[in-house]
Amino acid sequence: MNFLEILLHTLPVFLMVGVGYLTRQLRVITDEAEKSIVRLVVNVLYPCFILTKIPGNQSLQQLSIVLTALSAGFLLTLTGLLVSRFVGFGFKIKKEDGLNTFSVSTALQNYGFIPIPLIAALFPEFADQTLGVLFVHNLGLELAMWTVCIVMLSGTAKGAMRRLINGPTIAIIAGLLLNFTGLHQWIPSVAQKAAHDLGNCTIPISLVLVGATLASVISSHKLQLQPKIVFGSILVRFAIMPFAFIAVAALMTDSQELQRVLVVEAAMPAAIFPIVLAKHYGGKPNIAVQVCLATSLISLILTPAWLLLGLHLLKLQP
Repeated sequence: MNFLEILLHTLPVFLMVGVGYLTRQLRVITDEAEKSIVRLVVNVLYPCFILTKIPGNQSLQQLSIVLTALSAGFLLTLTGLLVSRFVGFGFKIKKEDGLNTFSVSTALQNYGFIPIPLIAALFPEFADQTLGVLFVHNLGLELAMWTVCIVMLSGTAKGAMRRLINGPTIAIIAGLLLNFTGLHQWIPSVAQKAAHDLGNCTIPISLVLVGATLASVISSHKLQLQPKIVFGSILVRFAIMPFAFIAVAALMTDSQELQRVLVVEAAMPAAIFPIVLAKHYGGKPNIAVQVCLATSLISLILTPAWLLLGLHLLKLQP
């Protein structure tokens, strides 16, 4: 697979995000609708999607693989925070100017809604097994996000662990229990079909939601581009952290599924969600918006490039 082929796989993802952006600008999606869609995705669609990928997943029947995927998500996020903070110091971003927000928003890559369709497109024969491993990896990332990242933004650890109790987390834990015990075999076929159909709605709706959310936060925050924020975030996300992800993936020889997950995650731009975190936990949303925009725009070229390199280095050619 060459650069053009990978680019063609990534473009539909960004086009759906663009559709979401336009629908929000044209007010097809309003403020109230956006909030309702978020609740629908987080509490219904995404958990259903998870519960169709983890139970019965042979790649997750070894406890060692589950623990490794969890640890990789957690430790790579902590590594991203340290690298981002070091780069922030190098670019003379002061704490009062938003160093903590820069560190959190740059450390958190888009770990869900963009990687999911890319994995499905790049590895169609192994998509279900790989997606199950992705969700477990993401649980480790969210553990770091709702604890360490929130403490950095808010300055307090109060209520951090309680925030981990949400629809996707419950679905991942329930899915793993069903998988390890074999109880998933007793789920009625009609329930499996309903969960499967609802889960299939997750990705297109979520990508449209990502674009709508991006349009909403850009319009509600005065955007002042700062070169040190823009170039610092690109340096972390597309020049330093991809090497860390690919290096860890090279060590995961017991699980090609986890290798695929880490290669895709290595090529991701910064997430949009840190903008929301910065807004609600005392950070600086304008910094997070700049990080998200800068890395998302450059990802149109650098995401396919890093995917191509990572797949080649680890011999994971689709």
